[in-house]
Amino acid sequence: MKRSASVAVLVVALLFIASVPGSAWAHGFRGRPAVGARVVLGFGPLFWWPHPAWYYPPHYVYTPPAVVVQQPPVYVQQPPPPPPPPPAAYWYYCASAKAYYPNVQACPEPWIKVPPRPE
Repeated sequence: MKRSASVAVLVVALLFIASVPGSAWAHGFRGRPAVGARVVLGFGPLFWWPHPAWYYPPHYVYTPPAVVVQQPPVYVQQPPPPPPPPPAAYWYYCASAKAYYPNVQACPEPWIKVPPRPE
């Protein structure tokens, strides 16, 4: 019993020792930066592995997305529209009475529109 336990401990220790060079290769193999330490525990012949021990996946460079700074919108307050012109005020002249409305309330002929003049 003691012998089988010590053999099992020896096998596990040999497996860990054998995985240390693989971890060392991960740091700077062919000028590539280290991706992280790797520990591989494998059983069986080497050709069962999906890829050779020297193969590492291609190195991908992460490029963060471009930062776009947008300026806040600028609001220009438009001036208020000009007030509408006052309605045209006319004076109405009655030729027969020789007077203007409202001094004369009724005129026998049509009223004559006269532009106002300063008094």
